[in-house]
Amino acid sequence: MIITNQSAMADSWTGADKGKHIAVTAAISTAVTGYARNQGCSKVESFFWGFGAALVVGAIKEEADKHNDSSDSSSKDFAADALGGAAGALISAQFAWKF
Repeated sequence: MIITNQSAMADSWTGADKGKHIAVTAAISTAVTGYARNQGCSKVESFFWGFGAALVVGAIKEEADKHNDSSDSSSKDFAADALGGAAGALISAQFAWKF
């Protein structure tokens, strides 16, 4: 008999929540990257500020999910966070933001 984690099996790479993870972390990384560029950071520095901020938020969310009985932590969710964070930071770093 093989025992599996039902929630892990139910967590699809294309689940509806993955889009939300990507969108939220892309928005966070875009904002932080834009702010860093506005403050005079290089494209590379601002990329890492934005991407890092998105990863921190994603990691905190997944850690909170581990301790919440109503939802599950997922490495697939964190991968979606990383994808959104990278995309938002990469795109945003290309612009010289002026606020």
